[in-house]
Amino acid sequence: MARQPVFAGSFYPASKQLCERMLESFKPKPEPEACAVVSPHAGWVYSGRTAMRAVERLKGKGTVVVVSPNHTGIGEAVSVSKQDWVTPLGEIKCDAEAAQKIVDEGFAFDEAGHGQEHSIEVQLPFIQKLFPEARLVAVTMADQSLEIAGKLGEALAKLDVAVIASSDFTHYEPAKQAKQKDDAVLAALEGLDVKEFYDALKENECSACGYGPIAAAATFAKKRGAKKARVIDYSNSGQRTRDESSVVDYYAIEFI
Repeated sequence: MARQPVFAGSFYPASKQLCERMLESFKPKPEPEACAVVSPHAGWVYSGRTAMRAVERLKGKGTVVVVSPNHTGIGEAVSVSKQDWVTPLGEIKCDAEAAQKIVDEGFAFDEAGHGQEHSIEVQLPFIQKLFPEARLVAVTMADQSLEIAGKLGEALAKLDVAVIASSDFTHYEPAKQAKQKDDAVLAALEGLDVKEFYDALKENECSACGYGPIAAAATFAKKRGAKKARVIDYSNSGQRTRDESSVVDYYAIEFI
């Protein structure tokens, strides 16, 4: 006959739910250590958990630069915003000085590229929740060439900022096939060799939309002393839709 609990409800909770919740609260959270991360930008019901896992790994900084792909093709090759941005959580101020320093490295102020671009806006509430005092520089890349990504990463490395590269990975392929492609690409990125990363994208026919921002973040991180890229979370849209015949992959990646 099994012994029944005697001290549940006094020394520790009596219900399974409360026990689990309290035990979870005792688990130590790893200290944030990433100077840059990759975070997905789909609807939150699909990729919100993975995005939070990415952004929470950033070392606290006064300014966060969010670099995204330009899905619309509107605006400059690289569009730097000097606006403050508003979300349901309130306003996040632009770091005008940091934005100007990026432009001084050969880029352009341009708001047109941001007007209908979703992949920065969806990141901002995570920043506001985790770093309420942070300021923002929003950068979207229409030109995601290796040359431009490297140039942007080097410009960012001159600033005291944290960087979020906003990107989803393989789009609309069967889940197993998509993950195989993306894992091969991420193996190439692990050592922060952006040329190897671009070669792997081509070789594996990977449809990651924000490869330029990822390369810029990797360049930035390497200049700042990071040694590797590490995957910390993975999910895909099929986990929400319950259809894994055609999914989009989402990864949280830290550069440390």
